[in-house]
Amino acid sequence: MIIWILDSDSGIKLLYKSFLKTDADADIVSGFLSAFYHFSLVEFKQSLESIEMGGLRWIYILEPDYNLLFVAADVKNMKTEILMGRLNVIRNKFLEKYEKVWEKRGKSWDGDLNIFVPFVEEIEDYYNQWSQIENISQMADFFDVLGVFQQILINIRNIIDHRMYSKSQGIILNTIQEEFDKITKLDKYKDNPELKNISLTKESWFNIIDINLIKNRKEIIIDYLKKILRMIIEVLKSEKGKYTCLKYFSKEKIFAYIYNNMKLLKDLGLDLFFLDLFLML
Repeated sequence: MIIWILDSDSGIKLLYKSFLKTDADADIVSGFLSAFYHFSLVEFKQSLESIEMGGLRWIYILEPDYNLLFVAADVKNMKTEILMGRLNVIRNKFLEKYEKVWEKRGKSWDGDLNIFVPFVEEIEDYYNQWSQIENISQMADFFDVLGVFQQILINIRNIIDHRMYSKSQGIILNTIQEEFDKITKLDKYKDNPELKNISLTKESWFNIIDINLIKNRKEIIIDYLKKILRMIIEVLKSEKGKYTCLKYFSKEKIFAYIYNNMKLLKDLGLDLFFLDLFLML
């Protein structure tokens, strides 16, 4: 996130803070932002609130009563509503703190600009709070993902234990162990030590709950779990056949689980994966 607070008439930068890596000159960009905003007013006869430019999403809030232009930029996948809400928080707090300065200077921002520097710390505090909320949300989604995979794996182990003869059980468990060992040696997975927390033994089956998202990329973990689960289904199909596997999945209520949790799976981006894996064998 990048924040500018500008004098809307002159384009002078009162405050600037960037949480993104950028080589842009803040003063030059400040003048451009003000000019671009006023250009939109003249040419399009309306104020500019949101635009995608330079690989970023930009939000503008004009405060005409105080001759202020508040601008925020963030990555394009940041929702406009969220970015606008955060910029509004910064605007309200800034006005609350510096309205008296505006009045004392004769309704002007001219003068010593260093008076605004301490407000950067308040922006940092807000940003840290927002980041923590995002991390909590990401972790909640992550543990939902782990819970889904763990439940499916439990159901599959129940199939192996309760719906197969011992000979088939031994063949399937041995094959799954062999294929799992091959997956762990793949280049894309072997250098991630935290993936070692996804363990397999014939006795206790898979354990995937002890993964620490803070030390990992969510994408590689989900990809790893998908690879493992797809491998297990292929082993079952190879040993028992497609039709028998479909009966097993139905009796063990895997289809019912997918159906009853479709909204969650869709929210987690897993719906198409599970539908393809279990319904299109």
